[in-house]
Amino acid sequence: MKKIFVLLYFTLLGTVFAQAQRAFETKNATVKFIAIDDKDIEAVNKEATCRLEANGVLTFNMSATAFHFDIKKMEEHFNSEYIESKKFPRVLFTGQITNFNTVNFTKNGRYPVTVSGTMQVHGKNKAIQTNGIVEIINGIPKASAQFTVRLKDFGMDGVLISFVADKVNVDVNASF
Repeated sequence: MKKIFVLLYFTLLGTVFAQAQRAFETKNATVKFIAIDDKDIEAVNKEATCRLEANGVLTFNMSATAFHFDIKKMEEHFNSEYIESKKFPRVLFTGQITNFNTVNFTKNGRYPVTVSGTMQVHGKNKAIQTNGIVEIINGIPKASAQFTVRLKDFGMDGVLISFVADKVNVDVNASF
C-alpha cells in the first residue's frame, strides 16, 4: 500500500511539474492599435504568433502586412509610407513576465503580471514595460495587455504622424 501511495504521489507531482514546464503557443493572437488623437486610425492583426515559455519568456512575431484597416487606402499608406512593410516586414516583441512565479497554472484565476521586453517596429528597438493579465482556465493561459507607444520612437514620422497619430494605444490578446 505504501508503494502505491509513493508511486501515486510521484506520478501526480510529475504531472504538475510537466504542466508547469510546458510552453504554450498560438498563431492567432490579436494585436490591435488605435490612434489616440484620431479614432479613425485603427488596425487589427489576428495572425500574430505568440509563445509563452515555462520560464515566463514571452514572444510575439507578426507580419506588418497582416494589420488590416476598415479603410483600404489607410492600409496602403500604412504599409508603403509609414511602416514600410517591404523593408521592415516583421513586428517583434521579446520579453519576460517579471513576476511569472505568481501565476498558478493549477488554479483557475486572473493573475496580474508585469511584462518587460523589447519591441521592434520599423527596424527600431524600444524597451517596453507594461502590466497585463494572465488568466488560467483548466491549466491553459490567456494573456492580455494594453499599452501606449509613440510612433516617433520607432523612426516613423511625417506630417500625419506629427499632427494626427503619433501615439497609439495597443491592445494585445493571446489565447493558447
